[in-house]
Amino acid sequence: MGDPTVQIMETAPSQVMEPAEQAARGATAATSPSGTAPKQPVSIKRTMALVLIAALGMYIMSLTLGTALSLRLAAVDPTSKETSYGMAVSISSLLLLVTIPLTGALSDRTAGRFGRRRPWIIGGLVPALLAAAVIGTVPSTPVIVAAYVVALVSAQAAFNAYAVIPIEALPDNKRARVMGAMGMAGALAMSAGSYLAAWLVDAPLLMMCVPVLLALVCSIPLLVLYKDPAKTRAELPPLDLKGLAKSFLVDPRKHPNFAWAWVSRFLAGIAMTALFAYFIFFLMDGLGMPIAEAGKSAGLLTLISAPVSILFFTASGWLSDKMGRRKPFVIGAALLMATALVIGATATSFEQFVVAWIVFAMGQAMYLTVDLALCAAVLPDARDTGKDMAVFSLALSIPNIIVPAAAPAILAIGSGHNYGFLWFAAAALCAMGSITVTFIKGVR
Repeated sequence: MGDPTVQIMETAPSQVMEPAEQAARGATAATSPSGTAPKQPVSIKRTMALVLIAALGMYIMSLTLGTALSLRLAAVDPTSKETSYGMAVSISSLLLLVTIPLTGALSDRTAGRFGRRRPWIIGGLVPALLAAAVIGTVPSTPVIVAAYVVALVSAQAAFNAYAVIPIEALPDNKRARVMGAMGMAGALAMSAGSYLAAWLVDAPLLMMCVPVLLALVCSIPLLVLYKDPAKTRAELPPLDLKGLAKSFLVDPRKHPNFAWAWVSRFLAGIAMTALFAYFIFFLMDGLGMPIAEAGKSAGLLTLISAPVSILFFTASGWLSDKMGRRKPFVIGAALLMATALVIGATATSFEQFVVAWIVFAMGQAMYLTVDLALCAAVLPDARDTGKDMAVFSLALSIPNIIVPAAAPAILAIGSGHNYGFLWFAAAALCAMGSITVTFIKGVR
């Protein structure tokens, strides 16, 4: 998330929270003698709870679709699974370059009695569910690739609309710990999703659809109970498509802090994509596991790392808020992920890969928790939070284009299946990302 908006967000986060605080005052004025909101309005606590309930389902969907696709393609197209997977991920990620900021900006500009975020959450989850059903029923690689593109783009639109809520509805001194709790839900969701995919590998329709259904069910309390602050047309940014297209390109000269934060996340995103997109194929090709065993091992990996992720999601968010520091946590997290990739690149047994996975889980949990709080402090325009957060999320989407496109050539080096070279290169870039964080000014 020398710009005046950034200064407002750094020194007076309550101004960013104005819509949520107004709703809270309406709920608590009767019990407050002065008619002002207490430090912890009831609506803030309720919003935190609703966000965390939805997080479990949203993360299961987001973290399971890729694993399910890998297993589905390994069964339908075993000889060309890497190429087919890379095509599906690259095409969908390329479309996300446009659809993520566009849906974020349109979400900011949505007016109506259902609020700004709710229509986009529902409107994304329903087509994602339909596309997932196609993947699970049609044994054709081109159809699976096309349906996955629709599923991922739709699911991402829903997730992005959801992810704006904790940014705009919670004060700055609560964001990192809530992000940490969301990350904790993500850690649990990744483990549950991996086991779910492995358990349902022989029932592809359920394997593809259940994650999206869980996202829909877990989002119902948020959709029903969250009071998305109503906005009049005058309060919303104007819908100027030409200007909107230009605004997607944030000028790094005007907003250097945001640019450096984006670059850092982009380089870390390459590391995350390189590991998570290919670890199941590494288990099959590098360690010689059959499809079913690889699926179960993926679930075991996430189960083993879940307590570590939970600890680091929770502790890093709490410590970052308590110390008022963001950059040291982000730098340390990037270096941990780089170290884990080196360990994974040299692994010759499942036990060695478990070590790499745990170390990566430590770094990723810390990174995703504090990096979002860092972004929230350097957003270019508080009125365009949805669009700017969507632009920031592109830093994790673009690697999904670059890595799968480059990976087949990298993996083919030598005798083939050269995951070691792929992960060494990703580790070097991730370490470079830790350096770019030091260039961010005005944030400790």
